[in-house]
Amino acid sequence: MHTIAAHRSLAILVAAASMAFGPACPAAGPWLAETGGADMGLAGAGRAAMSLDAAALASNPAAIGGLSGSTITAAAMPSKLDFEFHGTGQTTAHATNEEGINTVPALYAVYRNDRLTYGIGAYSYLGVSFDAGNQWEGRRVIEKAGLATFNIAPAIAWSATDRLTVGASVAAQLARPEARMAVANDAMFYGPPAGLPDGQVKLSGESWAVGGQLGLTYEPMDDMRVGLAWTAPVDHSVALDIDAKGLHPVLATVLESVQPATLDFTLPQQVLLGVTRQAGNGTMLSLGLSWQDWSKFGDARLTLPGQSTPMFESGLQDTWGASIGARRAFGDGWVGSAGVGYESSPATSGGVPPYFPVAEQWTFAAGIEHPIADSVRLRAEVSIIFQGDADVVQTAAPLPLPGIPSLNGTYEDARVYLFALAADFRL
Repeated sequence: MHTIAAHRSLAILVAAASMAFGPACPAAGPWLAETGGADMGLAGAGRAAMSLDAAALASNPAAIGGLSGSTITAAAMPSKLDFEFHGTGQTTAHATNEEGINTVPALYAVYRNDRLTYGIGAYSYLGVSFDAGNQWEGRRVIEKAGLATFNIAPAIAWSATDRLTVGASVAAQLARPEARMAVANDAMFYGPPAGLPDGQVKLSGESWAVGGQLGLTYEPMDDMRVGLAWTAPVDHSVALDIDAKGLHPVLATVLESVQPATLDFTLPQQVLLGVTRQAGNGTMLSLGLSWQDWSKFGDARLTLPGQSTPMFESGLQDTWGASIGARRAFGDGWVGSAGVGYESSPATSGGVPPYFPVAEQWTFAAGIEHPIADSVRLRAEVSIIFQGDADVVQTAAPLPLPGIPSLNGTYEDARVYLFALAADFRL
């Protein structure tokens, strides 16, 4: 009776969280995929092999088979993105990110039943969001851009042997892109009224699609674990709503002719390899490697009546990453962790558009955790991401609005400050 009640409680709790968190779907900084798990304090090192909390479900569904019992993990992750854009050549534009702190919630529940382990997670998959404001010189190219995602993912893991576990998950994924830009009202051929200030156009929409993961963990030795996970690509086709305000009457009529608008893109598939090793004295060492298929995302297109335009003029390239970390248990139940990670840039030699300020990244992370009861453990983690310069080359705009200038420059000194507060409940 106790296990049945616990199982029902887990399902009800996560279902409620899915409904509460789903509509908000806030984005993180530039392409963050943090899950709120203990691996964040290790800069993601070895996350495909770790079974430290229920958030392991988001990295490798097989990893939940390594948990000692039924577990709930709840997390909140505030983040802040800082950058400076400096124009080059004839572009004099300068901008900073005016968007405030975004907070991403996550909730996971895992139920262990002998060799089978069931889980469900409600979490953000990845995201990018920034707001350059409506006063900078590039406002007719972009003022604000973002892509938020949210997964509701049930998972199952089977311990085939004492050393090998396989797992799978299926995700219902919500994607919400948005963009806002100023629009020129001063074209002479519009006629009266003349001298109008810029108007504004906002594009937004959402799409549900199916994703999933396959994974395994293997223990070649008692003190070593290897994890391998594959995340499937997810195809989205988003019908965009175009909302305008303050437009010249002629321009408002022209804008009606470019509807409906559809944004088609594929969120990249991913392969994760993780290795953990218990080194003695309560120390665990971890290593992670990753690959992501960003070249497929670089094929994203905006489709309007009679035309289809690429969102990335020069495309994108696949990325790879590596990370190392260490986790150490101290006295009185305290555990500390630290790690460093690197991700290569998805940008090609042709640069990126201004609505995709992403380059190579170095991540430095640390975390600490402590039990406050026999079944409750609290965690606090911090991750600081330093990004290389992102060269912007924008010669054409996907949306054919008048007065859009070419925009060249560099996103410089970009940093992401990410925090996590989490609690693990063992039932």
